[in-house]
Amino acid sequence: MKYRRMRPQIVLFMMLAAISAAAQQPTPQTRDDSISGRVVNESGQPLSGVSVSLSVMGGTLGQRASTDLEGNFKIPGLDGGIYRIYLSAAGYVTQPANSSAPTYRPGDKVELTMMRGGVIAGNITSIAGEPLVNIQVRVLQIRDAEGKPLTSSYFNQPKFTDDRGYYRFWSLRPGTYVVAAGGPGQYFGAVNPFANDAMTYAPASTRDTAAEVIVRSNQEVTVDIRYRGERGHSVSGKISGVALAASYTPMVILRDVESRTEVTTGRVTDLEKTFQLDGVSDGDYEIVASSGGGPKEELVSSSPRRISVRGTDVTGLDLALAPMASIDGRLNLEADAKLNCGRRRDTAVRETMITIMRTKPQPAKDKPSDQPDVSVSSASSYENVANDKGDFRFRNLSPATYLFEVRLPAAGWYLRDLSMTKPGANIARNGIALKSGEKVSGITIAIAEGGASLRGRVTTQSDQTLPANLRLYLVPGERENADNPLRFFEASVAADGTFAVGHLAPGKYWLITASPERIDANTLKSPRTDNDFRAKLLKDAAAANKEITFKPCDRTVDYEFRYPSK
Repeated sequence: MKYRRMRPQIVLFMMLAAISAAAQQPTPQTRDDSISGRVVNESGQPLSGVSVSLSVMGGTLGQRASTDLEGNFKIPGLDGGIYRIYLSAAGYVTQPANSSAPTYRPGDKVELTMMRGGVIAGNITSIAGEPLVNIQVRVLQIRDAEGKPLTSSYFNQPKFTDDRGYYRFWSLRPGTYVVAAGGPGQYFGAVNPFANDAMTYAPASTRDTAAEVIVRSNQEVTVDIRYRGERGHSVSGKISGVALAASYTPMVILRDVESRTEVTTGRVTDLEKTFQLDGVSDGDYEIVASSGGGPKEELVSSSPRRISVRGTDVTGLDLALAPMASIDGRLNLEADAKLNCGRRRDTAVRETMITIMRTKPQPAKDKPSDQPDVSVSSASSYENVANDKGDFRFRNLSPATYLFEVRLPAAGWYLRDLSMTKPGANIARNGIALKSGEKVSGITIAIAEGGASLRGRVTTQSDQTLPANLRLYLVPGERENADNPLRFFEASVAADGTFAVGHLAPGKYWLITASPERIDANTLKSPRTDNDFRAKLLKDAAAANKEITFKPCDRTVDYEFRYPSK
């Protein structure tokens, strides 16, 4: 066999070509399969022996660990996905009830804070002053520690008095509560001797005049109740609507409107499909019937009804069951080998969180005047992840308009498109208006590689200070994207003026800072979800004309933005 010596120029060319080809290949990602962190108290001191549990979206509560003497924990061997962390320690509580639980991915390192819970304790006595034994006591939280009404209920297991008529609740989140004794409720197989009584609220009141109890961290409040022993009212009616499978019986649920908590329930078992809930105190409630559900069964539900109990029974209600709606779609990740700035983990699909947010109910011409626009029990948003094929589904949805929000799997990606096969539909701008029982499909979410990022500081003149809660907005400077919500971005400005925003679509933008506008005490307006607010930002940003342009994968740091002089 003959060998021919290659010219040095040819060898050099081949080496450079091989290096160039290798550079264009996706950079392999080293995957950290653990979530680790540290748990501290409000003073920043480590908490040992805290039980740390993880649940993965689309799954169940799984791996567990405990913090060591320095408050540290580590849970290894995790599959790709989006996780939530749940902490448990005697006498301690986590974030306030109005805060959404944050999410984490394998590789994250976190610091979590727990605070000492508050305590409500006291004695339940009869009108004659005798202790009442084994009577059920409930605490209902109505506002958070800042005095804001709750956006969701926070359940506390009822307690029962001991042989002295004494009860004690501990590990309560700071906030405002009302306390009630007696009334309907589960007695775990035993007969409830107070089931037909109206609940008595502290100190010896009805719901309308109940004393409000402020609970603070690491403090105990004494709340005694003189039990009235008055018979409650009944709420009754019938179930109508869609036919049910023989294996299911409808459940009727009564919830307190202010605390958003369940007061009593009842099953419909007779052939006439009637129901009656007894022991209902005076107050304002929401009542709803539902049936079915579970991992494979669709849920049917009635529209929520508002009722007011004032000194008499409420009768003749008709709760019509109807199928719930659903949304089906596909998530596509569009990698670009020429860019290679997205973290291309094979778990990226499962680490992308898809959220639909309720904005307003679908109007109905025949809606009863006592049917609320939004149920106190309805979630304001629903979260989901796609399977390994990219398919996702939201089911058991009430009639309403829903907007999409996507949390991307890592840096280097951006939300390129959100579309629907229905002609003329613009779900990125207008959302999806669901009717009762409607099954919507053909939703496509496209995530592309090439997302840019911006980090910097907002500065002022020496004699000025930044307004509190200032926000930075990026508004599209290209005419074709002027009303595309996916091209509007925002970031909070810290007290020192620093800000950071990522997952930016390549293109031209205008920058503007402004104080946030609010929908209510708990919600800020967002250009992604508010059409009028988006138009206002576009007009103001175009007038300010502070322009910035991003190429794919740009990482802009130390950017300085001057806050306008007054």
